[in-house]
Amino acid sequence: MKKVFHISLVLVLAVAACSVLASEKKQGYHQPTFTEAEYKAHLKFLADDLCEGRGPGTRGGAIAAAYIAAQFEAVGLQPISEETGYYQNIPLVGITTRQETGSFVLSAGGQSVSYTMVDDVVINSEQTIDKVSIDEDLLFVGYGIVAPEFDWDDYKGVDCKDRVLLMLVNDPDLEKTGFYNESLSYYGRWTYKEQIARKLGAKAIILMHTDETATYPFTVVQASYAIERIYIEGEVKKPLLMKTWITQPAVDKALAFVGTSYEELKAKADSRDFEPFEIGLHLKNEFEQDYREFVSPNVIGVLPGTTMADEAVMLMGHYDHFPPGRAVDGDNIYNGARDNASGIAGIICLARAFNEMPRPERTMVFMACTAEEFGLLGSGYYAAHPIMPLEKTAIAINIDAMNIAGVVDQFQAGIVKFTDSIETVKTLGAEVGLELFIGGVDRGGGTFRSDHFPLCARGVVALSTGTSGTIVGMTPEESREFNRALYAGRYHQPSDEIDPRWDYKGIIQELNLNYKLLRHWAEGAPAPKMNEDNPYIPAIRMSKDQ
Repeated sequence: MKKVFHISLVLVLAVAACSVLASEKKQGYHQPTFTEAEYKAHLKFLADDLCEGRGPGTRGGAIAAAYIAAQFEAVGLQPISEETGYYQNIPLVGITTRQETGSFVLSAGGQSVSYTMVDDVVINSEQTIDKVSIDEDLLFVGYGIVAPEFDWDDYKGVDCKDRVLLMLVNDPDLEKTGFYNESLSYYGRWTYKEQIARKLGAKAIILMHTDETATYPFTVVQASYAIERIYIEGEVKKPLLMKTWITQPAVDKALAFVGTSYEELKAKADSRDFEPFEIGLHLKNEFEQDYREFVSPNVIGVLPGTTMADEAVMLMGHYDHFPPGRAVDGDNIYNGARDNASGIAGIICLARAFNEMPRPERTMVFMACTAEEFGLLGSGYYAAHPIMPLEKTAIAINIDAMNIAGVVDQFQAGIVKFTDSIETVKTLGAEVGLELFIGGVDRGGGTFRSDHFPLCARGVVALSTGTSGTIVGMTPEESREFNRALYAGRYHQPSDEIDPRWDYKGIIQELNLNYKLLRHWAEGAPAPKMNEDNPYIPAIRMSKDQ
């Protein structure tokens, strides 16, 4: 019989065990010491080729999870289960397109174009079947958005059941339509477009990629989708037979057959009067695939609180990246040194620091999430199966890719502008010499792209923190150039490796900031609240429909 760690019971016992600490009523806490040596030791292991990119359900991912669990135990965190220890095991399904078996042909009026798998199109399926075949006409559905609060409906009641939907990514043009604002809305994310297609019973979707509208180059799509794609077992309702990304130059070759182009389609879609239409292109494609069932864990350790032990403060970040995949310059290991071995190394250091200090009032939950790179699956699973009730979770802080450029003058706290805690966060940052940068335009959709999102979508204030601004000792231009040299072209690529130019003083600065923020709420400060006009409302609505 499974012996699950009962958080409520342990927390009651923890209150008694820590009564002496609570009765001493702390006279304030000094900032703990973080060292480069401690941090780099964790980073080097997690980013080593031994971990092979820490892909979920792989040998490297298992090694990384075991290492994190061992470190949580070493620094004094408690496990969550007598049977699984520090693991919250998640049942997953992995589906891999066998690219060499694939064909993808678009035709019209006796003309056709055959595309090269991965170079022109990246294809996968949500269905666990051996072979996928499609022989269908395409229905163009504009941006594929239904947003009643913006008086927007791209579908206009058109029956999409068993259809192949061709659509644009991102939001409608702001200047032409007044849709939302300069930041990317949830409706512009590919995840939403998949959700609405499933809801309408579509057979497949084809997303047309440009660097500007996707906010990343096609190489990121290739690295992220031309590999095994992962889903939580049983979570996806009405799974799509096929999901495809196609480059703009590639799709324009076929659109020329019907006398149009990507830009002309976009112009038609940038209107509230748009209605779906048969574009005149026919798709014939097939591919074989492999699939498997496996388990990958969130790694979670607990530091029980004292007088408010039934309430939680969370620190989280993802430990996964990608398994070995497409080689770039002879290297096929996607080490994910910054994204996000850097964050997990920081979480281990912070867990050690908190355990060495007097116990805080609230319980602290430290979580290394799996499968973030495959759709925030680990954090999403936790949000649906929390070890402590979400309504009792005062705040969560998410670390995703730490500052490896050096000491800077500002910091960000993700979604803080959508909460009532701006002044509090600003004051806490100032105490460690950092100015809060609220941030303006979010064209890349960072509001929805990291592990804070599933918690925010359920009403928990979850801040993604990070330092920013100008590197101390450099001019703004010198700082920008140095950052470009460190970061450019490395996102989701094998080149995301530890670099001798990394300046770990920036990491220490960020650790001190996060300690200050966590300590504030761990010591019982009132839980922050989300503003009513936060951008997560459509995600909440969609999650109820799935």
